[in-house]
Amino acid sequence: MATEEEKKKNLARINAMIIYGLEKGLWDLFGESALATTNTVGEGMLTILEKTMGLEISGEDPQDILTEIGRIFVDEYGIATDFDITKDENNVDFDVQNCVLMHVEKDLIAAGIKPFVCPYLNIAAAAMRQRMNMKTRISQFDVDTEAHRCKLQFQMQ
Repeated sequence: MATEEEKKKNLARINAMIIYGLEKGLWDLFGESALATTNTVGEGMLTILEKTMGLEISGEDPQDILTEIGRIFVDEYGIATDFDITKDENNVDFDVQNCVLMHVEKDLIAAGIKPFVCPYLNIAAAAMRQRMNMKTRISQFDVDTEAHRCKLQFQMQ
């Protein structure tokens, strides 16, 4: 019988397997056009984050929203050790360290797939679209599997 800790690790493995399978499946079906799904995926994840963690975006300062999303991922979910996010006029930049999904990203890259279903990126972009009524476009998705760091960016238009 598995211990509670083993069960948590197994659950994390199952979730990673699901994410990998869905992302690979979308890529196999649509190629780079699969990137178009990130808006819808982000909106769905944002809805869950609002319901489960009480994230409020209406009336909030955009930088405060982004900072809170990062805090939730690090402090509440523990899925990264560090999450820096900055917003300027047209860009939102992320620096994510030690994401628990890094091995999924590594497997996708090894399979020739550009990772695109990132909860940080997709939720933050959805929040900015909703709060600022602007379009977003992923402009950077650099994964350094050796340093366990992702540098991500989306543009607001």
